[in-house]
Amino acid sequence: MKISELAQDNFSLKNIGIKFAEISAQERLWLNQKLERNGSKVWLTPDELLLFLSIDELAFLIEHFEEGMIKSQLRTIYDRHLVIFSGKNFRFDLTRKPIVYSIVNVTPDSFYDGAAENLTLSHILKRVESDLENGAAVLELGGKSSRPGYSDISPREEWQRLEKPLKEIKKHFPKAILAVDSDEAEVMEAALDAGVDIINDIDGFDQPDKLQVIEHYRPAVVAMNNGRQGFKYANNVFEELPAFFQHKSQELQELGLHKEQICVDAGVGFFSGDSGVDSVQRVKTTEMLSRLGLPVMIAISRKSFMGNVFGVNGEERLFSTLMFEAQMVADGGRILRVHDVKETKRLLDAIEIYQKF
Repeated sequence: MKISELAQDNFSLKNIGIKFAEISAQERLWLNQKLERNGSKVWLTPDELLLFLSIDELAFLIEHFEEGMIKSQLRTIYDRHLVIFSGKNFRFDLTRKPIVYSIVNVTPDSFYDGAAENLTLSHILKRVESDLENGAAVLELGGKSSRPGYSDISPREEWQRLEKPLKEIKKHFPKAILAVDSDEAEVMEAALDAGVDIINDIDGFDQPDKLQVIEHYRPAVVAMNNGRQGFKYANNVFEELPAFFQHKSQELQELGLHKEQICVDAGVGFFSGDSGVDSVQRVKTTEMLSRLGLPVMIAISRKSFMGNVFGVNGEERLFSTLMFEAQMVADGGRILRVHDVKETKRLLDAIEIYQKF
């Protein structure tokens, strides 16, 4: 039996094409048994099989082969589709194991947790402790709201909100991986000087001063396309986002970042349209973006577009959030930026258990 991977220039976590050839009658019987539940297989001839696998299905198939050339070739195919997110103090293999990335807001106008009692240092530290215990791999602090219609503040005020919580979290939880959500170069630089590992910019590092900070410090980054600047490469979301992030990845790598340091975010929920259609379309770009071979962030937690699409509000948005997140994980999303850490980790654990059977 011989195998070859189709479209070797392409990357995927959902549709990996493999052709099996010169299959004996006994091998055909064995393959049919092992692939009984897989509907994405086509027998081209009695001794040729075309197979499309998710990364989990590929891992499952590899386990069933005995050591030898075929197993080695399948491992090589698997390794080509690895998804790694790394920085100075962390390295996450996201290929089959998504992570929870916790939102810790320190802004009074957050749409979710901006109440005054949530902004005290004691509350923030308790929240961080709880999130880490419940499975958060990264903690992200944000010093100003970026929701539709937000009120901008100065970089100085933004950093004043962030500085003390960051220092206290570093003091009490020195091994925690920290991110800061900011679109200001001055805040990015201060955060990196304070030991932050990841910078998340809703504007995709669109200004020279921000790119200079990234070039100097070379942190891990999350780059977003939020739609607020209009389209540059196409006239629709499905063509614009892959082109935008392909260009952005090249730009960041030219500054000295490695591909594994770059995560992309489709910017769900930032467009101000009333119908929510733009947000749903951005959700549905997940599989397309995963083909870039970069970590794809799932950042839809309790966002208001769900009220427009499903007619749900407040606490009811948790259900629709988890529903969308499960689909986006299946499509290749791997970093779940959320408010509800415990519930999201349970979702990921359930998905992992399901994939074992």
